Amino acid sequence: MRWGSPELFFVLLAPLLAVGAWLYGSAARRRAIARAGDAPLVARLLAAHLPQRRLARQALLGLALTLLCVAALRPQLGRRPEALRRTGVDIAVAFDISKSMLVKDVLPSRLEAARQRIGELMSRLNGDRVALVPFAGVAFTQSPLTADNSAIRLYLQSLDPNQIPVGGTNLAAAIDEGVKVLTGRGDKAETSGRSQVLLLVTDGEDVASAQGEAAKKAAQKAAEAGIRIYAIGLGTMTGDPIPLYDNSGQHAGYQQDSTGKPIYSKLNLKLLEELARLSDPANPNETRVFLDDGKTAALEGMLGALEKQQRTTLEASIKHQYGERFQLLLIPALLLLLIEMRLSERRRATA
Repeated sequence: MRWGSPELFFVLLAPLLAVGAWLYGSAARRRAIARAGDAPLVARLLAAHLPQRRLARQALLGLALTLLCVAALRPQLGRRPEALRRTGVDIAVAFDISKSMLVKDVLPSRLEAARQRIGELMSRLNGDRVALVPFAGVAFTQSPLTADNSAIRLYLQSLDPNQIPVGGTNLAAAIDEGVKVLTGRGDKAETSGRSQVLLLVTDGEDVASAQGEAAKKAAQKAAEAGIRIYAIGLGTMTGDPIPLYDNSGQHAGYQQDSTGKPIYSKLNLKLLEELARLSDPANPNETRVFLDDGKTAALEGMLGALEKQQRTTLEASIKHQYGERFQLLLIPALLLLLIEMRLSERRRATA
């Protein structure tokens, strides 16, 4: 036995208040009769009224009110388990926070544009779990898989290129860390039966030849684990210089090479496409990389690709459904009220 609405226990005060009001009314009635005048005459005038009937009506009314108040608490008896299921995809977002993401060929910058796109993506996901893996020269898990998209958006706002002391764009480390999160080896998350996607949000820039080969090997390992790689490529093919900022956040020029010329960062679209293709060699012609150069809308393409992923079920929790029994109190309460309405306090007239 349990109560479905225990927060309404205060309604049990209503019968007590009704009894108090009845006692007060009875005392007031007796005082009024005492002040009415000659006692024998008043008794003859009230002879048609039956005090026992009045007491019975008050008892019926009080009992009905008590039953109604208890019914409002929703007494429940017996329970049965009910599985709640939801569908979705597990997505590890590998978010590039290297210095090249500060380039402004995509306004207001690649980094800010990436924040906006992923924030919009979070608001449109339904039933998907998301993990956040920031990376530059190294990668780490900022948030394990979670259905709390607001938490991911909060983490996104805190990401800063100065957060990672090792520069560069280590795509191999990002892929390896994303695979670890998705397969559950790192956080032991429940991943059984769910489609898994690794989303690279990066310009793919500043990748040395050896690192590029390492990234390709990592993509092949992702394919072996059943993880498909997608990418949102931030930037343009012509690129822009990499800006520098002082400790106060003010612009302090541009990164330069050994000859003093500004270093231009360009979108490495070719590498991103190859990584995505290696993760799913059975479908080499499927579009998995979506360009975001400030003119092309990458978000819609990414959402469409996720929709094509196999949507599988995840038993999220077990909820116990309790049997409602309040109706067993409502019926007798209504009957008592009907009886109280039909019960007269006056004697029947005799011929």
